[in-house]
Amino acid sequence: MARIEAEDLFEVKVDICQVMAGLHPSGDWMGRGARALDNLRTATGEESLSQLLRMREDLETAGLQSATFWQLANRVPFRADADQHSAT
Repeated sequence: MARIEAEDLFEVKVDICQVMAGLHPSGDWMGRGARALDNLRTATGEESLSQLLRMREDLETAGLQSATFWQLANRVPFRADADQHSAT
């Protein structure tokens, strides 16, 4: 049972990072995005599955206007190659 929940947590985190990579392409979502989902106030250091599911739903329905987007965007560093994608 714990293994299934761990797999579910991982899959939802991947989904969130993929959505955020599309909404916030200058962030390092595929490299260090999962760290933005950490919650140091919990015993495991992770959000609960239900909280992660709410965050994913918020991102999918409200996108850039979601509270989750701004919460996570402020936690993840920019990608090292982000300057290559900017207009000069």
